[in-house]
Amino acid sequence: MPSEHYGTFSILDYSEEVSTFRFNFGAITAVSIPGFLTNFGSLRTALGNIITGTIQKEAWTGDSTVLSNVPPIDTNAQVELKFLVSYEGDTSKKKFRHEVPTPDTSKIIAGSDQVDMSDADIAAYVTAFETIARSPDSDTETVTILDMRLVGRRN
Repeated sequence: MPSEHYGTFSILDYSEEVSTFRFNFGAITAVSIPGFLTNFGSLRTALGNIITGTIQKEAWTGDSTVLSNVPPIDTNAQVELKFLVSYEGDTSKKKFRHEVPTPDTSKIIAGSDQVDMSDADIAAYVTAFETIARSPDSDTETVTILDMRLVGRRN
């Protein structure tokens, strides 16, 4: 079985519920770790700009750091609401998905559930994700985000 390299971000909502999403990336070496840490930090910053929740914790294989246990002040920050991010492997074209909890709904195109991909914060997230993320099937295959939309629990 090939090595698996992945990271997670845990998001805290207004009700102090936590939701985590996971993504894959390539192998980290002594030479690549400075760039990896820069890219991981860029993804954290970009994520923080597209959600209303609190980034509570981040982790990657070999490291786990609690960032905050303070709930967000935005009452709309709920883990039941998410951005569904669809992406594909650049070589295999295999499709993958992950969910980002507590999305900032101001990033949605009016009258739809589609995320405005031209929004500066969304574009920064896409760039940060595509820079660090790799296919869950291969830690050398880069990925491209195809789409983002709002999803959530139905009452």
